[in-house]
Amino acid sequence: MGELRQDLRREVAFEVHYRSAQEFRSAYAANISGGGLFIRTQQPPPLNRTLRIRFTLPGVPQQFECQGLVVWANPAPKQSLYPAGMGLKFLDLPREAKQLIEAFVMTLPGPGAPPQA
Repeated sequence: MGELRQDLRREVAFEVHYRSAQEFRSAYAANISGGGLFIRTQQPPPLNRTLRIRFTLPGVPQQFECQGLVVWANPAPKQSLYPAGMGLKFLDLPREAKQLIEAFVMTLPGPGAPPQA
């Protein structure tokens, strides 16, 4: 069985810039938690690749930048139920940044989210 997620995860849509040793790209995040995010892309890098990622969250003025480890990848799916993209685990995200992301995630609608006023 796979590793159980400990962080609350929510669906999102915001641009993420990422860079590997070979290239610099932009794509859109599909979901996020305090521990990582999923980026939609037809050409995800191989598993265990480390990328430098940079993004801002809607309504949050701070820019986030850290290393992300590719822990899940699904190239352009032919018969997969899962979307094409990659799951990244945040590696060196400062604790304050993680807390900001977790607070942002809690404001988004979804199971277990606080009621919207």
